[in-house]
Amino acid sequence: MQKSGLIDPEQAANLIQARDPGLFSQRLLDIARNIAGVDELFAYRACEGAYRTLASSSDLPDVAERAAAYAKRFHHSDPAVSARLATPVGAGFICRIRADSIELAAYRKLCFEQPRFSEKICFGWRFPDHDLVLTFYHRLPDSDVDMVQLGALAQLALTGLVQILQAETAQPPIARIETRLANANTRLTGRELQVCARTLTGMTADQIANELQLSPPTVLTYRQRAYQKMGISRANQMVASVLD
Repeated sequence: MQKSGLIDPEQAANLIQARDPGLFSQRLLDIARNIAGVDELFAYRACEGAYRTLASSSDLPDVAERAAAYAKRFHHSDPAVSARLATPVGAGFICRIRADSIELAAYRKLCFEQPRFSEKICFGWRFPDHDLVLTFYHRLPDSDVDMVQLGALAQLALTGLVQILQAETAQPPIARIETRLANANTRLTGRELQVCARTLTGMTADQIANELQLSPPTVLTYRQRAYQKMGISRANQMVASVLD
């Protein structure tokens, strides 16, 4: 019987309805694992050379390290970049990249050999001002990957990522900053996110204290704790966490 390429409608609906990036990532991985043996996924937004992680999920350890290393150090050595840049605006692309085709040794070792991935499969779309890229990693032989269903899932996932970005843009400015800080720094508490977001808008400790109904010393304590968790010492070092 010919494969339909269809995804379970209930699972698809749950995926599209998810607006929290963490929940979206986990639901996407659950579906991808069931239909195509995917072990890990990573999605990002590329805009003028800046890379922002939108989704990342895995049952394997050190996924955060791999995602961060790719965004900061390895994306220039990724063969998928050529496929992305060769695609015209308003079109999509698909490319399959085997582990043994990765020339940069450090990239190949951290992102393929250590987790034992045999291949990654990239799906992307080029918009006028940015690109969205979704990557699935697996350990299976090529013939065991169901590309029909994986392609259908990628279409759903890219649509979901667009909706997440649109919902984020609709938030008030401070809420958008809090969301981006939370996505980039998962150890921060709610209060620490509130304080840091307002700090980035230029508010003083007294102004933040007045708005959040805290004392100025308490605001400074939350800020210092957040800085320690992020490994920074100044507000301007947080900027990278909220840029597109």
